[in-house]
Amino acid sequence: MEHMDNTQLDVLTEIGTIGAGNATTSLSVLLNSKLSMKIPKVSFMDFDDFVESIGGAENVIAGVMSNITGEIEGFVLFAMDIRDAHRLVNRLRGIELSKEEMFTDIDLSAVKEIGNILISSYLSSIETLTGISIRPSNPMMSIDMAGAILSFPAIVNSREHDEVLRIESQFEGEDLSIEGHIMMIADTESYMTIRTRLGI
Repeated sequence: MEHMDNTQLDVLTEIGTIGAGNATTSLSVLLNSKLSMKIPKVSFMDFDDFVESIGGAENVIAGVMSNITGEIEGFVLFAMDIRDAHRLVNRLRGIELSKEEMFTDIDLSAVKEIGNILISSYLSSIETLTGISIRPSNPMMSIDMAGAILSFPAIVNSREHDEVLRIESQFEGEDLSIEGHIMMIADTESYMTIRTRLGI
C-alpha cells in the first residue's frame, strides 16, 4: 500500500465527514434522538486489514451490501458489530432486547434500512466531491461471522486486487453509541477514476 501524505488523507477525510454529517441527520430523525459524530477515519487499506478492523473473521456482524454501477463498478458493504445492531433495535422499538435473542423480521428490516441510509450517505459524499455518478443496487442484509459475509460471491467477484476504501464512523447520543464501517471494493479502473477526481 502506498504511503499517503497529509493532503491526500485530508481529502479522504472530507468524504467521510460529508457522509457522516448526512448520516447523522438521517439517523437522528429515524431514532428520534439527537446524535453527534466523531471525525471519521478514512483510508485505503488491505482487505485482510479491513477484516481485522471489524473484529476479525470470526466476529459476528450485521452486514448490509449493495452492488454499485455507473462510472465506477464494484461493491459496498456496511458492517456493524452485532452488539451495536441490538442497541439500535432497542432504541427503535423502545424495548430491552438481550444479545442472545433472535432478531425478528421487523428488526432485520430496520437494521437493513439503517445500513442503506449510511451507504447512500457516503456514496452521495463521493459523488459530491468527485462528480462521479454512482448507482447502488437494492441492499442485501446478512448476520453472520465477518469472514462468511466477506466470502459472499458478490464481494469475491468484485475483488480485482486487495485494496479497499474503508470509512469508520462513530455516532453518539444519549445512552447510545454506534460504530459502523463502510467498505468499498472496486476494480482498478474505478479506483483510478476516484483517485484522479480527488487528486490523490
